[in-house]
Amino acid sequence: MRFVASATLKRYDLRGLLERWERFGSGSDPFREIILTPLPGLAEPTTVQFVRSHFVGRSIIWFDSGGYFVQQGEIAYEDLYERLMTWILNNRWADVYVLPDYVPSSDLSDEEVAGRVQATISVARLFSRELPLEIRHKALPVVQGHTREHIRACVDAYLDMGYRRLGFGSFDTTGAGKDINILTRRALGNLAFLQDLAARFGFQTHAFGIGTPALIPVLHELGVSSFDSSCWIRTAGFGNVFLPFLGRRNVSHGMLREVGGAAYNAEGFAALKALTNHQCPFCESFERLQMDRLDQALHNLLVIHDTIAALERGVQTLTPELQSMIGESRYRRFQTRHA
Repeated sequence: MRFVASATLKRYDLRGLLERWERFGSGSDPFREIILTPLPGLAEPTTVQFVRSHFVGRSIIWFDSGGYFVQQGEIAYEDLYERLMTWILNNRWADVYVLPDYVPSSDLSDEEVAGRVQATISVARLFSRELPLEIRHKALPVVQGHTREHIRACVDAYLDMGYRRLGFGSFDTTGAGKDINILTRRALGNLAFLQDLAARFGFQTHAFGIGTPALIPVLHELGVSSFDSSCWIRTAGFGNVFLPFLGRRNVSHGMLREVGGAAYNAEGFAALKALTNHQCPFCESFERLQMDRLDQALHNLLVIHDTIAALERGVQTLTPELQSMIGESRYRRFQTRHA
């Protein structure tokens, strides 16, 4: 399973992260696969320029469609088509191009959800026809919907278009702006159904916008091919860090009331690092980790890669304590009930 790190960041953050990795990092490049929204007005043009200058030839680069910003009301879905097409035709340096999708948030009626699913399919078909062949074979359509019928309609349409890699964007949403994806029983059932279809018809799947590393064991067990997330940098903005197979905890003690959850102290953090077998240059000093947001972000990024590597070695290679933590995950309980 591959992890695609969000790069839709401020240029100075991206530059700082890259410079710090190149000075202190070791091992596999955590930026070997990245995703960003390239459209001016939705992402900073300077960020896109920085990515082109520093990551082409280094990383596998994904262009997201901007569907998230449609969901947030920052751009109309009708306007997305032309702007995205124009951008893609003038910028052919990415490796993956996500097709436009119309995200149905959790608060919509059944009729509204069905309308957005059909709009997603129709626009994907039109968009595909306009794309040059050199780009079309790199395109990734997005599965949307709240029912198995919606999922199957998307899959049937995309397979008819010739696609053999599909994205899953049908997570439920929470937060004041409906901007945080969550894995509910409904979404987990739809993702499991999509994986059943993938096994039957021989296509690969990508999960968009994973909000927590606690989902990674579930994605791995289902057979998801890849996923992307901004949680590694987003949660660092609140002073939170991850460890493999564990949820976020606060280290800065700032805004703890707002973000919730427990806080680490130096002794507890060291003990859980040993338990999870995590080591990285960005958490060697707990005091510096407490104070430095970029260290927190790079630590989180490496934790995600460590979690995937551990799963690929096999759950049986983990300590009994970690196996128990995975088994007790609320997402695994969802999965057990679904099965």
